[in-house]
Amino acid sequence: MKNYYTILDVPESASAEMIKNAYRTLAKRWHPDVNPNDQTAEQMFLDIKEAYATLSNAIKRNFYDYQLRKEALDKKVQATSNTNVGSFRKQQNQEAKAKAEKEKADKEKEKVFYSSETYKNRLDDLMKKHNDLLEKQKKAAQKTKEKEEKEKTFYDTFKENRDNAYAEQQQKKYKKEEAIKEEVKEVQNADNQAVAKPQKNRIKAILSILGFRSD
Repeated sequence: MKNYYTILDVPESASAEMIKNAYRTLAKRWHPDVNPNDQTAEQMFLDIKEAYATLSNAIKRNFYDYQLRKEALDKKVQATSNTNVGSFRKQQNQEAKAKAEKEKADKEKEKVFYSSETYKNRLDDLMKKHNDLLEKQKKAAQKTKEKEEKEKTFYDTFKENRDNAYAEQQQKKYKKEEAIKEEVKEVQNADNQAVAKPQKNRIKAILSILGFRSD
């Protein structure tokens, strides 16, 4: 069994931050890009990745520590298995092992249960936040729509008033122009009559001299 602590060169009591820093340092050192065509470096890099993948996960690390201690304990028991004392200790170790495995299994089940509950609660919380966000977006869209409709109504009213004012102005202008035309026409008629009356009188006088009636 590989000793991941030895591979990462950290103690078994190392914190998650120590493990991460050790992994980064060793990964840069043994990366295949830094050591091209080096089988040893490539294998070392894979071992480092494998060790970090296990020790960086709390559940995997706990199980690995258990296996590591179990392996060490089995080796000690095997060394004394040829004596009665060794057989007695081996039996005790087996009982302790069975008890530890049962407790470990119970804890794992408990972790899975709480993990499921945590995931469910987290999912419910995310769904609530999602629904709240949708509701806020819906309200914001409604306000924007109402604002646009209000602005549109104001603009339409303004446009209508402007068009009415322009039409009224054009009507007044047309009436004024018509009045001016009528006035000009009257002046022209008056001028024509003023010019035509003397001429008519002269024609009557000439006809009278000639002996003709002017009627």
